[in-house]
This record gives sequence, C-alpha cells and structure tokens, in this order.
Amino acid sequence: MQPTHPFRVLRAKPLWIANGVITGVLALLFTVFYVGASIDPVSHMKELPVGLVNADRGAAAGGEQVNLGRQITESVKKSAAGGDKIDWKVMDEKEMKDRIGKGELFGALVVPGDFTSSVTALTDAPATAAPARPTLTVLTNQSAGSVGSGLARTATTEAARNASLQVGRELTARNGSGSADLSTAARLLLADPAAVTVRDGHPLDSHSGLGLTAFYYALVLVVCGMLSANVISGQVDHALGYTRNDMGPRRLHRPLVRATRV
Repeated sequence: MQPTHPFRVLRAKPLWIANGVITGVLALLFTVFYVGASIDPVSHMKELPVGLVNADRGAAAGGEQVNLGRQITESVKKSAAGGDKIDWKVMDEKEMKDRIGKGELFGALVVPGDFTSSVTALTDAPATAAPARPTLTVLTNQSAGSVGSGLARTATTEAARNASLQVGRELTARNGSGSADLSTAARLLLADPAAVTVRDGHPLDSHSGLGLTAFYYALVLVVCGMLSANVISGQVDHALGYTRNDMGPRRLHRPLVRATRV
C-alpha cells in the first residue's frame, strides 16, 4: 500500500475549507462580542442610575420660606443633560452613600444643607464685600466602572451648571432693581450662584487595581482555564495512545486503548 505524501494531505481543499469556516466564525463572534462592545460603549448606554440628593434646609427670604435646593433638583430632573442615558434617583444622603458603596449608583449630585442660606446671602452682602459662593457637589463612583462613572460625572456636572444658571435667572428677576445696590462680584455670582465641585463618592482601596481587579481576575481564570484544558486534553490523548508524547529527543507512544476520547 502506497503511503500518503504529507503535501498531498495539505493540498486537500476540505481541510482548509473546514478550518477556514470554523476560524472565521470564531473570529467574527469574538470581534462582535468583545471588540465591538468596547468601541463606543457610551452610545449604547441607557438609563444610567445617578443619585440626586437635596439636603437643603431652606431659608427665609422676602418674608417667605424658600428652598432653592428643591428648585435645583427639579431643574436637574428636567434637564436635557445626559438625555435618556441618565436615570435620576431622588433619595436622601444616607441612602445615596449606601447605594454608592454597593455599586448601585454611578454617581450623585448633592445639594448641601446651607445652599439656600448661602445663595440669599449674596443679595445681602455689602457692596464692598466679596460674598462666598455656594457649592453643588458631584460625586463619582469609580468602583462601579470607569466608563459609567465618567459619563455620569459629565452629565451630572452639566446638569448642575444648567440648574445654577436657571436659579440665577430667577433670583435676578426676583431681586429686580435691588441688584443695582450689589457689588459687581455679587451681581455676577447672582447670575450663576453655584460652584460645582467633583469628589470621589466611594474612594477605591490602594490594592484594588483602580477598580479593575475583578476584570483581571476573570481574565486570569479564562487564560488559565484555556491553557489547562489544552494540557489536559493532550495528556489524555497521549495516555490513551492516540498521540505521541515528545520530550526533547525522546518520543513516547503508549499502546492504543480502545476507548472513546470522551
């Protein structure tokens, strides 16, 4: 019986067609599900949960009780910042901290307890004084994911600034002619009363891999599992006599065991 030449085997079209189809399908699926998901995740993100906290205690202004924090939160909820990508969750400060710690929120916007009193102080400041600017705090949550936290930070900061401008327009209109008695700095602050500061709402531990420990752990499991599967499969084939085992110049070939490879 004439032995089959190796090059004749390599020229067989079914060999390359089958391998080409299998590797092509695997490459396509890997590209679509792995690479495709990381190209533009922002455009495919919907209803990102972000906390909205109004801790403002309000203050008396013009003979009535005013709570500008409530106006800020209502303005933020109606804001177009973030579009349908942001799902504002109104809650108190305690619940917000708890949910950020659990990774259920990608960020938060906090109106401080003295916000109204700080804003109304702008209209009461002497013409020679430099009034202090009230602050809105944007909290980030890197532990919930850097992409989601970054998107939440951008949208929340934009919404807070828009809300500050809206409140400023209302205050300027309400103050009317009284604005002329204010200093130039106070008038400018009255038009845009709130400064926006960004802080980390849930600081990461120094050994957390910048929040990517879980990703690297999963990657190690996949790679080690794949390598282990290849090693075990090869050793089982050798033990059953289906393949030879090359160790340097030595080649071992065990007797064939009549059993299925499964």
